[in-house]
Amino acid sequence: MLTILSLLPLLILLSCLLAFKMTTGRAGALAVLAAILIAFCFFGLDLLGLTVAMSKGMTLSLYVLLIIWSAVFLYQLVYEFNAIDVINQNILIFIKDPFTQFLLLAWLFSSVLQGIAGFGVPVIIVVPILIHLGFDPLASVAAVLLGHSWSVSFGSMGSSFFTIALVTGLEQQSIGYGMAIFDSVAMIMMGLMVCYIYGKWEYVKKGMVYIIPTSLVMIFVMLTVLYLKLVSLVGLLTALSGLITMYLIYCLQEKQRKKVDLYKGNLTLAKALLPYSMIIALSLLFQGFNLGKYSIAFQYPAFVTGLGYEVAQQSAYAKIKIFGHPAPIIMLSATAAILVYKQSGIWDREKFKNVLNRTINSSASTSTSLVFLITMALVMMDSGMTTALALKVSEITGGLYPIVAPFFGVLGSFITGSNTNSNVIFGKFQVDLAAALGVNGFIMAGLQSIAGSIGVSLGPTTILMASSASGLTGRESEIYKIVIKPVLLTALIMGILNYLLLIVFRLNLGGVL
Repeated sequence: MLTILSLLPLLILLSCLLAFKMTTGRAGALAVLAAILIAFCFFGLDLLGLTVAMSKGMTLSLYVLLIIWSAVFLYQLVYEFNAIDVINQNILIFIKDPFTQFLLLAWLFSSVLQGIAGFGVPVIIVVPILIHLGFDPLASVAAVLLGHSWSVSFGSMGSSFFTIALVTGLEQQSIGYGMAIFDSVAMIMMGLMVCYIYGKWEYVKKGMVYIIPTSLVMIFVMLTVLYLKLVSLVGLLTALSGLITMYLIYCLQEKQRKKVDLYKGNLTLAKALLPYSMIIALSLLFQGFNLGKYSIAFQYPAFVTGLGYEVAQQSAYAKIKIFGHPAPIIMLSATAAILVYKQSGIWDREKFKNVLNRTINSSASTSTSLVFLITMALVMMDSGMTTALALKVSEITGGLYPIVAPFFGVLGSFITGSNTNSNVIFGKFQVDLAAALGVNGFIMAGLQSIAGSIGVSLGPTTILMASSASGLTGRESEIYKIVIKPVLLTALIMGILNYLLLIVFRLNLGGVL
């Protein structure tokens, strides 16, 4: 009974979005209401627990909304002052083939950005570029959501990677090797999915000439960087090596030898790229300094539900680092862009008013939806609903659990919108089940993190960022319909591989089970 009740908020959310085609705001409102009622009536979450869980939802929403509003502001700024046009025209000069543009930007350039910044920044930056190059908005959103998902777990300078090691207590490098096994599958699958979105099976075949050699290079770089223990740089260097490899393959195919002249409008390419260059530079710079003490965080007490589920105290929840959170970095970059526009003589107050108005219009409805969805996630987590669901599924599947395991990683990211949070919820759970089955915990931990990585493309927060960046607000159900099948198919393939490695071949990674 409790298992069915645990599923109910998610079923309501999915049915409202996919079957009844409601807006995300309405679907989220119904789902969070169901979660609150079920948690209070059946899971023993009293008024204190509800207050804490819902407050956590608000503070976590603030963390994400700061990113959305600042990123949308930056995009509207570069669009209004034609910087985006300069970038697009130069992309057309260097890469003339539309399919290559689409694949390189959605699969690899977005992954480079994920390696540095993460937190939705790849979606906010790359989706508008694709749209302004003339690609369909819905296809652009789906391609970027899927295309960069393989890089999430090693991205954001390794934040999710560090988390899975912390929550499981396992040695970091061996977990990394376990992740690399499944990430190899994910990067190839997501490259193929981007090709399919562009032009169905014809372009899947055409894309093989890029995807196979590029993926082999990325796998080699990934394993090398892991061997060298440069953990924070795994995502960035892997994706960057892929970007360079694919571009070189394109140049060899096209036999491009002649020198090209860059397009220059009111801005040079360097000035047009300045805010994005600054995002990369500041992200790397702040990573190198110990500035974590300059932050805003929230404290929440521990409590126990009526069913005995214990929720730990949070002393620094949803910490917003002044010199590390994406929003301050994005706003500093936007400020630099404004100064450059003034120096270049193209500044216009009326245009800036347009920037502010469009930022408000495109972000306001997204904000309400996001608060509902994150609050639902926190109520489910703090009431024990998520744990109850996981335990029941593991009990039912028994020895076949390794096939089902990746779906928990996906579920964690779908509920919370975060690979890191998925690892927090299910990381230790997955390793404990591996021990109970007598199989290798490093492989199971690696699977969890990469499954959570691809699941981020289904996360409500990521979907809402994508709809805001593309002008598809209110059409989130259409995005879900395209994205959900590739994610579930990839999770199934990883689950079968996990079963073969753990049960059939009894692979022993890290020297221990």
